[in-house]
Amino acid sequence: MPPSYLRRFSATNRTHASTHRFVALFSFLLFFNLPLLGAIAAELPLVRIAHGAFSEKVVAMWIGAEQGLFRKHGVNVEVINIRSGPQTMAALVSGDIQVAYTIPGSVVSAAAGGLDVAFFAGIVNKADGDFIAAPTIRNPEDLRGKRIGVQSIGGGVWSMAMLAIEHLGLEPNRDKMTIMIIGDSPVLAQSLESGGIEATYLNYTHSRSLKEKNFPVLLDLGKAPILYQGLAAATRRGYLKQNPQTIDSLMRGFVETIAFIQKPTNKEAVLKSLVKNLRLKNAQDAEIGYATLQWLYHLDIKPTLPGIQNMQRFLALSNPKVKTVKIEDVVDEGPWQRLEKSSFYRAVVAAAKK
Repeated sequence: MPPSYLRRFSATNRTHASTHRFVALFSFLLFFNLPLLGAIAAELPLVRIAHGAFSEKVVAMWIGAEQGLFRKHGVNVEVINIRSGPQTMAALVSGDIQVAYTIPGSVVSAAAGGLDVAFFAGIVNKADGDFIAAPTIRNPEDLRGKRIGVQSIGGGVWSMAMLAIEHLGLEPNRDKMTIMIIGDSPVLAQSLESGGIEATYLNYTHSRSLKEKNFPVLLDLGKAPILYQGLAAATRRGYLKQNPQTIDSLMRGFVETIAFIQKPTNKEAVLKSLVKNLRLKNAQDAEIGYATLQWLYHLDIKPTLPGIQNMQRFLALSNPKVKTVKIEDVVDEGPWQRLEKSSFYRAVVAAAKK
């Protein structure tokens, strides 16, 4: 405004004048597209979410960040990879990350060690993937005395492999199986194909090419009646109590991201994210991952106590201390209960049914 106009304001109207000046300045900056909006966005609470998995199941985190769905609900999410569960829990406790997108093995073991951590959102609440073997293996009994590849002891691949072995009526110690730490899914697939191991668990994305080469699938876990809690969001209980608004923003972001992934018109964006983040060379692998997500993800993101208890049994074999952990103590259902009662959640569910 012209200085002569401003001088006509009395002292009692200076606040009103300041408001007009701010509006004028903001309009000026917006008109010239200066990075003011970026500065405002940067003020959103930053949440670093760490994952150790290397599969299509992480796409809920990638898409939520890439498509701005977390920002839409008031939180700035950065997705990072930390390969091991213990390192993830250490980063959580130190505050280097705020949320772990992880499995029961990490959280229950951490709780057994005295860390106050809890799940608050279950993104993958069922088992999936293939327990696949070398062509020389004709039936489950052929695995006796053989080498089973995993990514880490207590990790997601190990958990799925142990569930599959049990479902097939085998027992690693009794049947003299050797559990070998090999690497993530691509490395496990290479090891199986080269003969370094006789069997492993692979997600559907990475098992496709081996199945085409007649590597037998001994069990499709997605079709087996197995109680399982897969990848879920966990954090410190102190963080849950101190940041309820941020947690609620994450919950809304999770749900809207799942709805986005399952909407057919968004297929290309999801495929693009899968190819980029999983570093896929074959677009068909991304198609398989996309198809899996359509039934693997669900808008009901309440963590499953029976699934966590089922994994606690296996963890106790190598770490007896986990028997002392009360599963109810490693789950906080408060965020889910608030989400479930919200008009936002009802609207998303109603839209998904159309």
